[in-house]
Amino acid sequence: MTASASSGIRFADPALMASSCSLSDIATSPSVILFSVEPYLGAHQAITNHKMGRLANNTPSCAKHSTIVAGDMFGPLLSYLRFIRGHKSLLTFGLLMTFGSSFGQSFFVGLYQMPLREMYDLSASAFGGAFSFVTLLSAAALPWTGRVIDQVPLRTFSTSVILVLSGAALAIAFVPSFWMFVVALFFLRHFGQGLMSHTSSTAMGRYFSVNRGKAVTISAAGYSFGEAIFPAIAVALIALVGWRESWVIYAAALLLVLLPLTYGLVQTDPKPETVVNTDNATDPDDRTAKRDWTRAEVMRDPRFYILVPAMMAPAFILTGFFVHQGYLAQSKGWPIELVAAGFSVFAIVKLVASLLAGPFADRFGFRPLIALYMVPLALSMIALGTVEATYGIFLYFTLAGISTGGAMAVGGLLWPELYGTKHLGAIRSLSVSLMVFATALAPVTFGWLIDAGLGANMIAHISLGYSVLAVALVIFFLWREKAQNQAASRPKP
Repeated sequence: MTASASSGIRFADPALMASSCSLSDIATSPSVILFSVEPYLGAHQAITNHKMGRLANNTPSCAKHSTIVAGDMFGPLLSYLRFIRGHKSLLTFGLLMTFGSSFGQSFFVGLYQMPLREMYDLSASAFGGAFSFVTLLSAAALPWTGRVIDQVPLRTFSTSVILVLSGAALAIAFVPSFWMFVVALFFLRHFGQGLMSHTSSTAMGRYFSVNRGKAVTISAAGYSFGEAIFPAIAVALIALVGWRESWVIYAAALLLVLLPLTYGLVQTDPKPETVVNTDNATDPDDRTAKRDWTRAEVMRDPRFYILVPAMMAPAFILTGFFVHQGYLAQSKGWPIELVAAGFSVFAIVKLVASLLAGPFADRFGFRPLIALYMVPLALSMIALGTVEATYGIFLYFTLAGISTGGAMAVGGLLWPELYGTKHLGAIRSLSVSLMVFATALAPVTFGWLIDAGLGANMIAHISLGYSVLAVALVIFFLWREKAQNQAASRPKP
């Protein structure tokens, strides 16, 4: 029996598809992975005899055309499931860290704006000023605190971060004065939004190579889970026990639930990924930087500054619109309830987009993806600036979710591929601090534009201009790299 369309098997290589390999030849080939579909049970079996790429002398010539025989339509899903099964502990650790970062994220702290303002007798601008101040201070401190992850075991670093975050949550409930609240808010933001996220992304970037994109997007799903779950929990707890008591519960959950889980999931020093490349991704040695750059060297590299505007664009633009969503709804004449519902759409689309972007990034690297993920962001600004009907809400949030999901995958691959992994913590802390600066400056900048009398449509057009500029810089970066590679490959006279 020969492999044909009726056998339910799809070949990854056209040369193999055109050959007359029998199923027995394929199944016994040491270079092939086969996914067979049992028509009634829908079960998938992976048949491997030897490591990929090591062809025995008796391998059928037809099987040498390809190292992979891909499965049916469930291939991408199976790829994720195989990967998760092989690295479930470290991936769960990364997901729990991003999930736990919710306690320091803007969307969560914002739920307590009114009781905190009443407690300390603050105006809206005073609360916003305090929030921006501690966020900027957190961004300034992150390059120094974030590099510690390069110097101590991962388990030690993550445990310390969770302990301080738990203490900050407890302090929010009991600090008696405004200035002590500002100090507690700084630790909540720095160790929540800053270092919890930094720990997850650095671990995924350092300990994974072939499947780095998948690892980053799986761990980043914790953000979406937090956005979907915690608002309802917070509202319910405030109503049932009060806002102070809810923070005591959060502190206890961090200390008694999250800390033991993460401590047990990660080894003191996890081993880097050594799995066989089962997804036909590019050899990681071809994409990870050939040498390890220091942070000082990165800060002197023009490529870093060319790419920063694109990396900051989603965080800056969307934070500005998210914080001022009330004005957005008023300016557009949209019901605030529909705008709030749009956030659920945003979270779901972002999660799906990030999971799809992960394998793409593993296969092709960050370069094609960094140009692509900016396009939906630009389109979302066009939708926001031109569509007045209520369907524009969901069009805007859908496109923004696609862009943010792609940005998650790029953020995990960009720095290891450009600058190596030895000093990844220090380099990532620099990029994350810039991202935090963006989220701190956006509310103030957008507030100035609103006070100047600009409507949501005009602000969207300005944001579109920023997006186009960032895309142009990315295109210049790609063109510059291609020209340099071509020059380096030319034979010297």
